[in-house]
Amino acid sequence: GISYSTEPKLTKAQSDIKYLGSRYPFGDDELWKLYRAYHSIQNNKEKVSFITDWAVTCVVVPRSNVTEEESRVKLEEMRKDRFMLMQLIEHKILPPDFSQRLQERNFSSEDDVFSPQCEATDDGLLQLEAFFKGLANTGRRGSRYAIEVLFNHFSVKKNMNVNSDFPAGANTTREVADCNQILDLAYRLSLAAAFLDASKEDNDMHTWIPPEKTDQKAIKCLGQSLIEFIKKKRNRNSSYGTVEDDPDLEKGFVEKLDLQEWSEINAPVLASSLSAFLFHVFFPEKPFPQSRTTFSFPKLLQDSFFFKEPTSPLLFSFACLSKSLGGSWYRLYSSSNDGMSYNRLQNALLGYGGPTLIIIEAIKGGMFGAFTGSAWKESKGFYGEADCFLYQLTPMTAVYRPSGNGTNYMYCNSEARSRGYDGQAHGIGFGGDVNGPRLFISETFEDCTAGTRDLTFDIGQLLPKSESGNAQKHFDIDTLEVWGVGGDGIVRQALGARSQQRDIVAANIRKARKVDKAAFLDDFQSGLIESKAFSHRDQARGRGDVALEERHKKGYEYEK
Repeated sequence: GISYSTEPKLTKAQSDIKYLGSRYPFGDDELWKLYRAYHSIQNNKEKVSFITDWAVTCVVVPRSNVTEEESRVKLEEMRKDRFMLMQLIEHKILPPDFSQRLQERNFSSEDDVFSPQCEATDDGLLQLEAFFKGLANTGRRGSRYAIEVLFNHFSVKKNMNVNSDFPAGANTTREVADCNQILDLAYRLSLAAAFLDASKEDNDMHTWIPPEKTDQKAIKCLGQSLIEFIKKKRNRNSSYGTVEDDPDLEKGFVEKLDLQEWSEINAPVLASSLSAFLFHVFFPEKPFPQSRTTFSFPKLLQDSFFFKEPTSPLLFSFACLSKSLGGSWYRLYSSSNDGMSYNRLQNALLGYGGPTLIIIEAIKGGMFGAFTGSAWKESKGFYGEADCFLYQLTPMTAVYRPSGNGTNYMYCNSEARSRGYDGQAHGIGFGGDVNGPRLFISETFEDCTAGTRDLTFDIGQLLPKSESGNAQKHFDIDTLEVWGVGGDGIVRQALGARSQQRDIVAANIRKARKVDKAAFLDDFQSGLIESKAFSHRDQARGRGDVALEERHKKGYEYEK
């Protein structure tokens, strides 16, 4: 007879996992963990909050040779600890309504969740897929989706102010959100992620709890950057309307697409504040994947004039600019501690083998500077790679990355190198040319410049405008700091490279000072080295009253 083979029938759970796995970017082990946790929470009658319930349920006991009862007891202890941590986060770090609003606006079912081909339409699976879709949008699908989640958290509908060019009958309402609220939420999410990360190593987690009244200046500077970005974009499209026609923008209300485009250019790490926190919530047993960009709140290893608190929003602003500005920072130079000394500044930089961040505050106001991923060296010309950029942090945050039109990235040329004969600018600089870098710190710390344009970097202001509204170029330094950045491992390696170079230089100096004494005396006596100490011998030779005896211990004697 003929036998027919059939595939084993899948259980409902297996069928759900197969379907979810075909639609969402999670591994099988992640799908099963989340699936079981979801149903466990649904059956739990003592719910606390969306975030806390998930954080507690997702705790996993590390594999070890223990009994089932010991494992159960350990799990209960870990869940109690996790509950306390999440309560601190929800009450001390995150906004009061964050958990509920996140669930309602990102993890609830929508009419269009399922594809038309989907056969399952029951409410339970509808809610389940809404959860997986919401979690995927917080980080697995890229930064644009994560920015959309942050935007939706505060979005409201507002009527548009339109001009006569606007099409008749078109929709005149739009969704907008307060950019300062979005940025403040991202700041707090980054602190919450740092808090949970510190809890894994039993480090001082309370470091990451911000004061009750946080200085919002840095957040507003980021928000102003977004508003200016939108104004420039709209000025290129006259049919949209003028800036004056949009009072909502002046109040900080922005649209989703504008926020997404701005963040990709000016704050590419911003979206990772959300994904980093939620990864700690849902997968506490796993390290963050190296293939994805995490948000690592900067951790200062020394004191700073600029950052009075470890949770300073200024540090958050820096971390948004580049992933290289997250993690540990090591202070290489500070004018407050080391004085206004170019020799000390250059000595701190030369040989350091990692990324560096220069922060300048001008006497007349404004915080700005430069970042480079290349090691410093003395040279008569420019060098470096395209991973560097110029920035303004206050009164408005802006980033000026390489434009692709030039390669004059970084410059370090002291007068001592050429003894002043090269006719070039002497100091440290970025962009411009050897006669006048765009951002330039001179050896004397006088006549420093911060221009608005050059071929290497994008056009834009580093200094705030003058009282008359004109762009400024020259500045006097009030405070200057240089930090080694990039995280623990990179900073450690870079400091090791600098220490190694200093040891080599010190060894060469010691070697140069060591002279063979016997050879030294022989050279003196042979005349290879001229010295006034033996010149009297030549003067004495030939005199009638002096008998010179080379072997005599005195060398000569007068005839009597």
